[in-house]
Amino acid sequence: MSNNKEIREYKDTVHLYLALQRPSKQGPGHKRCIRSVIKHDDDIAVFEAKIKAIGGEWRIYHTVNARSVEKAYKIFMKSMIDFPERASCADSIWRTALLQRECKVSKLFMLDIDTKDEEKLNNLWRMLVKDDIYPKGFVSSPNGYHIITNPFDTREICKLDYVTLLRDGYYYIKTVGEKNVQ
Repeated sequence: MSNNKEIREYKDTVHLYLALQRPSKQGPGHKRCIRSVIKHDDDIAVFEAKIKAIGGEWRIYHTVNARSVEKAYKIFMKSMIDFPERASCADSIWRTALLQRECKVSKLFMLDIDTKDEEKLNNLWRMLVKDDIYPKGFVSSPNGYHIITNPFDTREICKLDYVTLLRDGYYYIKTVGEKNVQ
């Protein structure tokens, strides 16, 4: 007898990937979004293959904060009880439940830096170091950088016109697929 079972690894917290399709030659309104729960270290390869099969250019992002499976389960079950007609979309409803604010386990911040100008970056870095803020993650993004930090008083940093604070969100991983010609 063969073993056709999916490998299951039970975790208390998870992260998600998000793939956003870049604008295509079909015009506005034809962009897609695909979300996937990260279960194993090699999930990125499977996720990439899936979006490449669809075609087009995609940007892949990763959640900044881990999500509580237990809290999401309660939100998911309430939704299934309240709206049983949505059962055919259970996988989407599960991912939506995981992304609810109350499911955040960690409280990391992400600074979305929309510049690659060295002078501006040095100024930002001096401001962070002055307040003893050291990045937990620093990722190059298409328009600048994503900096992951522990929570801090962001009033001065957020005055910079090239910095956006996200208390939860996604950091950039990579762009995959073929660039569409418009």
